[in-house]
Amino acid sequence: REAESFKEQGNAYYAKKDYNEAYNYYTKAIDTCPDNASYYGNRAATLMMLGRFREALGDAQQSVRLDDSFVRGHLREGKCHLSLGNAMAASRCFQRVLELDHKNTQAQQELKNASTVLEYEKIAEVDFEKRDFRKVVFCMDRALEFAPACHRFKILKAECLALLGRYPEAQSVA
Repeated sequence: REAESFKEQGNAYYAKKDYNEAYNYYTKAIDTCPDNASYYGNRAATLMMLGRFREALGDAQQSVRLDDSFVRGHLREGKCHLSLGNAMAASRCFQRVLELDHKNTQAQQELKNASTVLEYEKIAEVDFEKRDFRKVVFCMDRALEFAPACHRFKILKAECLALLGRYPEAQSVA
């Protein structure tokens, strides 16, 4: 009951967009009752709102370890993977959501986003070999729209900007 009370307080702060306080209350709920998938799922959502995708990924993964049928946990795990630039792992998560709920439109859209990122990665790889660095920068910009926390994409973009002689931009991205 105490854990549920902490969760409710966390939900109230989340609704007010006070994600730091929401995080604190979800953590208290987890500390009180560490076997509840939704508490980890809620904390993952909060961490995602704070842009802390790596930590959010851990919580989302824990939520689905505790309950493999927790659809929102799989969705959040997939979104974290995608934000971090791991489109293949993201795709597996969204596929799992569709196994659990084949009409889930969010998973269907996110699956398309993941395949878009994979496509931009492939194009960038080919164009890098061809030394078409402008096109690689373009592809990385598009990929970063879906994967804003991906260091690999940012580094590749910075490298290509430097190779194009656009040093201030390269430095800013790096």
